[in-house]
Amino acid sequence: MRLRRLLRLLPPLVFVASLAVLPRLVCGLGAHDRFVGDVDAQRPLADAIASWATTTAGQTHHSTGSDLYDAEWRLVSCQMTVLGLGQVIEEHPELRDAYLPAMEACLDWMITPEATAFGARRWGQEPGPIEGQGTHAYLGYINVALSMHRKVAQDSRFAALNDRLTEAFAERLRREPFFALATYPGESFPADQATVVGSIGLYDAATGADHRDALDRYEASLVAHAIDPDSGLLYQAFDPASGRAVDVPRASGTAFSAYFLSFASMPLSRRLYDALAARCHGTTLGFGGIDEYPPGVAGGFGDVDSGPVLFGVGTSATGFALAAARIHGDEAVYTSITRTATLFGVPRDRGGQRRYLMGGAIGNGLLLAMTTAHGRTP
Repeated sequence: MRLRRLLRLLPPLVFVASLAVLPRLVCGLGAHDRFVGDVDAQRPLADAIASWATTTAGQTHHSTGSDLYDAEWRLVSCQMTVLGLGQVIEEHPELRDAYLPAMEACLDWMITPEATAFGARRWGQEPGPIEGQGTHAYLGYINVALSMHRKVAQDSRFAALNDRLTEAFAERLRREPFFALATYPGESFPADQATVVGSIGLYDAATGADHRDALDRYEASLVAHAIDPDSGLLYQAFDPASGRAVDVPRASGTAFSAYFLSFASMPLSRRLYDALAARCHGTTLGFGGIDEYPPGVAGGFGDVDSGPVLFGVGTSATGFALAAARIHGDEAVYTSITRTATLFGVPRDRGGQRRYLMGGAIGNGLLLAMTTAHGRTP
C-alpha cells in the first residue's frame, strides 16, 4: 500500500525535478565552449553580426522613445560589433580577413558627422568632423573601436584619427580630475569615461606607445572618489563641476566599466568585478543575474543605463558582468548568466548563423562583445 502511494507520487516528483534541471541544462549548452574560446562556438554569432555590419551598419532604427537614445544605440551597435569581432580575431587570427571588412564598415559610419550629431548638438555644436568636436567622453565610444581596429590591423586607415583622439584624451587625463571628463554638459559618468581610458590602453597595446602616466593619474583619482566604500561599486554619475556624486552606486555602470577598464588596468577591472560578484550576483535554479543596486541601496525599476530592473536584477548589469566574468576567469558566473541570456534572448540558428530574436542589432552586438571578452595584460 505504501509502495503504491509512493509510485503515485513519482510522476509529479519527476516533473518537478525536470523543471528544476532541464532548463538550466538546455540553456547552458555551449557555454563552456564559448568560455574557453572555441572557434566553432564563437563563429555563428560572429558571422551573423558580420553579415549585418557589411549590409546595414548605421541604418538600424531603434524605438526607445527618445531621439538621443536612439542615436546612441545606433552608435553602440556598431561599436560593440567592432569590439566583438576584434576580440574574435585576437583569439583566432585566421579569421582576420573574414571579419575585418565588417569592422571597417562599422567604423566608416561611426566617424561620419551623422553618427555623432547627437553629441555635437548636446554641446551646442553643428554636426561635423570628429576633429572639431573636442574631447567629450561620448567620443570614447568611437576611439575604443578605432583602437581595437588598430590592434588587429597595424596598417589601419583610421590611424591618424586614432592618434589625434588618443593624444587629446590622454592630455585631459593628465591635467583634470576624473569627473571633469563629461559626456554632455553637466553630466559625468564613470562608465563613459571607461571607454576613453580603455581606448588609450588598447592604443598603447596596439602601437607600443606609453600613456601610463595619464592612465595611472586617472585611476588614482577614480579610486579615491568614485568607489563606494561599502559595496565596492562605482557611483553612477557625478557633477562635472564640483565632483559631487549625483547618483548611488550601481551595478550597470560598474559592470560596464569593469569591461572597458580591462583594456587599461586589469587590477582595477578585477576589483570592480569582485565587488559585483560578491555583492550583486545571484542565481535561481542555475540562472544567474546581477542586482542593479547593492544591498542597502534603494532603487527603481530601471532607466536607459540599467535597462529593465525585474525583481532587483538589472538587464545591463547582467549582460556586462558576462564579459567581466570571462575576463577574470569565473566560469561559474559566466555560465549562469549565459543561461539567462539564452532563456530571454531566444536564439535562432539558421544557415550556420545565430541571432537572438529579442536582442536586435544592439543586443546581438553586445552579446558578441560580452561573450568573447578575454583577459589581457596591459
